[in-house]
Amino acid sequence: MKARHICAVAGVALAVGLVVFMHSLAKSNDHQGLTFARQMLSALPIEAGAKVTMLAPDYRPDGRPLQGPPLRAVVATRTDASVPDGGILVSKALFAQRKMVPPAVGTELTFTGRQGAYVLKVSGVLDWDRPVRGYPNAYVSEKTAADIAETWNGWEPKTAEELAPGFTGDDGRNLGRVQPLLLWAAFLTALALIVNSVFLSLEAKRRDLAILRVLGLTRAGVMRRTAWEALTLALAGAAVGSLLAVLCTKGYVAYERTLFPVGPAYAWRSVGMAFVCAPLAAIVATVLTLRASLSVKPLEAVSSRLPRKRLFGTLVAFAVGFGAFVAVEVWGASLMRSFVPSTEWPDAIVSILPAGVSSFEIENLQGKLPGVRRIHELAPLQLDILPKEELKGPQGPGLRGPNYRNALLLASDWLPEFKFVAGDRKSAEEALKAGDNCVITEMMARARNLKMGDGIRLDCQHGLTNTLTVVGIVDLNWHLVTSRGLVRGLNRKPVNTDGPLFVSFDTLDACDPPPSAVVNMTHLWLDYEPEFLASNGVFAAGRSVEKEIVAALGGADLLSEDGEVRGNNVQLHMRDEVSDGTLAHGDEMIGSMARIPYVFLAVITLGFMAMLVASADGRKKQFAILRAIGATRFQLARILIREALRVAVGGLVVGGLVGAAAGWLFTSVTRAAMANWGLPPAFSVPWVPIAEGAAGAILLVLLVAVPTSLVLIGRVTRR
Repeated sequence: MKARHICAVAGVALAVGLVVFMHSLAKSNDHQGLTFARQMLSALPIEAGAKVTMLAPDYRPDGRPLQGPPLRAVVATRTDASVPDGGILVSKALFAQRKMVPPAVGTELTFTGRQGAYVLKVSGVLDWDRPVRGYPNAYVSEKTAADIAETWNGWEPKTAEELAPGFTGDDGRNLGRVQPLLLWAAFLTALALIVNSVFLSLEAKRRDLAILRVLGLTRAGVMRRTAWEALTLALAGAAVGSLLAVLCTKGYVAYERTLFPVGPAYAWRSVGMAFVCAPLAAIVATVLTLRASLSVKPLEAVSSRLPRKRLFGTLVAFAVGFGAFVAVEVWGASLMRSFVPSTEWPDAIVSILPAGVSSFEIENLQGKLPGVRRIHELAPLQLDILPKEELKGPQGPGLRGPNYRNALLLASDWLPEFKFVAGDRKSAEEALKAGDNCVITEMMARARNLKMGDGIRLDCQHGLTNTLTVVGIVDLNWHLVTSRGLVRGLNRKPVNTDGPLFVSFDTLDACDPPPSAVVNMTHLWLDYEPEFLASNGVFAAGRSVEKEIVAALGGADLLSEDGEVRGNNVQLHMRDEVSDGTLAHGDEMIGSMARIPYVFLAVITLGFMAMLVASADGRKKQFAILRAIGATRFQLARILIREALRVAVGGLVVGGLVGAAAGWLFTSVTRAAMANWGLPPAFSVPWVPIAEGAAGAILLVLLVAVPTSLVLIGRVTRR
């Protein structure tokens, strides 16, 4: 078997093997569900008659509030000595929701419920780190439970069979989401390597094929030979790759026996897909090389020219791999751009949950917070939009009945310096004070086809309805600020919303008449003095002001207007911290998807080995002459290395341009699928990761080209 065939089969085998291996691991993990459920019932037993409630821990391992989904503590009562009064016994599963290390024993944590905030000391950590939604992951004594003024429900015992489906891991779900990308990347990799091999083969055997043409072989016969070669390479690679994946899965599961007590489960469906896609790749490869196959002429049988360098196939293969990587990066960056908070949003949003404090106490904060130049009350309220349209998909815990599309009303006596795309700030402020009017975001206007003067009809509290008139439209990315700032879902609404409506306090009161004269405020937003922020930095400024607010409002137990002690938890979320967290999470999400085509790009570099072998064989006489007149082996090897680098750079340029266009196309398709969100068109090229990827691709080529070239030159010169 020729080097080009070996490289093609090896590349296809690696691509197929990677897909089958990853799917087999995910399937093996899910296969352990029943065993894990029995182990969890043993590690986290629930006593008969136990009661449970749900709390949200404010855990800050690095001192910062979490910028992702909140932790959910399902707390159950327990009577044994491991749970002292005032303490809480936690499991690793509670913190494994965010892949975090549990706190040390003795650490005090604040837990927030619907009725209050509670400070509990960690009395122990249970060694169970597989979270299952809804199953208790923390324990308190019955006396501590009595002190926690939340609604406690009886626990309904669960069998291992009922709990087993809950162990479908995130890896399996994530793999399911990226499965189309994984399959496409493997298919394109196999296709690129087969095309490269066929191009090289046609050139290497060109004179032999021409002789056969003289003897009667038709053009169709040449094409059949090409198709048979492509099919053989594809099927051989699929067979070798599937076998290797099965063996690797078996070996890995045996090595990690504690993680896979039941043993392996193989992704036979992926194996079947590999053997379905292999002939398809061969057919496409035959079509792509059709012109080269049909161009073989009988007269070439008497030609004495050396085989031409066939670099095109390798260039295309490399461009395909790098282009897929660029496409994912551009797609992710363009999509994430709509979620990065706008700089027009105030510097910070503060939650005082669950009870809030009176407006008088917030008024007393004015001028008492060092470095803060502006502070205002902010009152959130979510209301269903009429006519009602039900939200699909799972909703947050504690929600009952259908949930409908809703608007997030944000009431304040101040309208920030937003960027208006319709109307202007001065007239909008006057209109908000005058009556039932609102300012909406451009995203909501786009999603619901709203314009200036249109009305938004809302299903208000206590059986009332109200129609708010749009008096301004602003260009504002708000998603993750309102999410991290904990302003959504407070009045038993889903955390998903069509967008914020900025209104006055009078409008909010008209939609939700207060039951008493005094209404506590649960949120506020503020801006810093620029010098204070510049001298302290985002993190230090936020923590400093947060401490000042807690101290000014009375410490951990914040007093309500009537003097009743209500536990509250204060969290300050900086807009720029949220932005950093957004970008970090986005990079993590995009990076994990971009690694898929990048791994296959590494596989495609095997094509350079085949190209260099063909190039060295075609230049044997040239190299012999150069060697005879004094050229060193390294000088000869540099000729091949430079050739490989030229092909690689050409592939990077072509792949970069095509990948950027494909990424923008994917973004447009994704936006169309998410039309209800009103996401704006945004084309963003993440230059840094793409540049790093290009540098890594060149390094991969050098790692293949340098040793291959040295070996080939050594073999040629020895002859």
